[in-house]
Amino acid sequence: MQAGVFGPRLFLFTYNNCVHLRVACCAVVALIALQTSSRTRRITWQDVAPLQTRLEAKGVTAGSFNAYVDRIRQEDARRVREGDLDHLIFYALQSTHFTKLPAIEPALSAKALIESGTVPSDVRPRMTDLLRAIDSSSHDPRLTYFRELVQSAFPDPKAREAALLGEYRRTMKFVYDKEFIAQRAGPEAVADLYRARGLSTDTAVEASYVVYNGLGIVKSLNPDRQIHRVLIVGPGLDLAPRTSLLENGPPESYQPWAVIDALLSLGLSRLGDLVVVGADINPRVVGHLARAHANPPTLTLVSGIAASSTVHVTDEYRDYFAQLGRAIGDGSLLRPPSAPAHLSKVVRVRPEVTQSLSADELDIVTARLPVAPFDLIIATNILPYFDDTQLMLAISNVAGMLAPDGVFLHNEPRPALGEITEAVGLRFEQLRRVTIASVAGASGPLTDVVMLHRKSGAK
Repeated sequence: MQAGVFGPRLFLFTYNNCVHLRVACCAVVALIALQTSSRTRRITWQDVAPLQTRLEAKGVTAGSFNAYVDRIRQEDARRVREGDLDHLIFYALQSTHFTKLPAIEPALSAKALIESGTVPSDVRPRMTDLLRAIDSSSHDPRLTYFRELVQSAFPDPKAREAALLGEYRRTMKFVYDKEFIAQRAGPEAVADLYRARGLSTDTAVEASYVVYNGLGIVKSLNPDRQIHRVLIVGPGLDLAPRTSLLENGPPESYQPWAVIDALLSLGLSRLGDLVVVGADINPRVVGHLARAHANPPTLTLVSGIAASSTVHVTDEYRDYFAQLGRAIGDGSLLRPPSAPAHLSKVVRVRPEVTQSLSADELDIVTARLPVAPFDLIIATNILPYFDDTQLMLAISNVAGMLAPDGVFLHNEPRPALGEITEAVGLRFEQLRRVTIASVAGASGPLTDVVMLHRKSGAK
């Protein structure tokens, strides 16, 4: 999650993030099994020893722990599937590539559905056009992705329209609850919705900026530090956000490349001595990263924030975007995509850079990678999807995979996180608020926070 730069607290007035996921589809899993290895180890009661008293207060004991983990794994599989189908519905409402019909704003469609009790008249024609496109031979990259999803989730063509409308109703119910009920009740109500909703793969170029700032802090604290092994939890895949769908380029996972670019440009790592693992709960994301390892991608980078008379992007973010990709790109001057109100560029990743990146399927709540420890673990915009009990397990796994003196970088400000990280030996070190844009008439600018924890003990 990677993640988009803003967690759910900021997507209240921008777009949905986030995070990182898994679809229950045998055909897809079989394909990805050829391209990646699953090296995970299931979490045990012994792994959470520093948190056992807190877990028992939540009703999770030594005797019930395994059953609890089984239940979370099953719930996460459901949430991954729902997250992918959420993206399908947002794509169906907004894409201009498979239909000439005008795009539909999801929040307005949700309001019309819930308040009338019937599917709005402009939705069915778009679903019809989408199904027609699904049955076509179009090679549009997003349509190709969603074609595979529809064919696996709804194998009977005759039942697809009804199934899509059912998913539309489910997805719009969440959007309505978030936009028109929970927001009025306050941040905690919104947070509760995210801890039960489908797991989103959405990410955005802005996610890179908060991570870059965090790595800048790491560099300033220890200018001679070298980072060799990095784990990115929930790197995500840019598919179809809840609003402002941009189709200038194919779906891409930006965060791994932006992290490598930042590490190299800041002098924290050297190419050839750097291992970056992108670990996502969604096998589709893992498969995408695995293919990129063999086929260097050409990244179409488009800022998710559109500058306007009321939205002003900061000079600092503009400067960051201008240099983004220089450390990993081959220097080609490729024509940027057409997005007048958005910062945009195209970066062709050098083949030797892709050799630094590998991918693994990982549910960070229920499992960990039993490999050499990492110097740096990054988890942006995935922690809001976990309740406090799940958060304890996730942080236990992070601590278990981090090397002594290693750094954990995230952007989750939940108060409970402080006690959890301290209990597992991840001492809080730094917090920085990052401003990306100002918005006239809003209660404040578009900002995010980045927090650093360091694992106790010397290397």
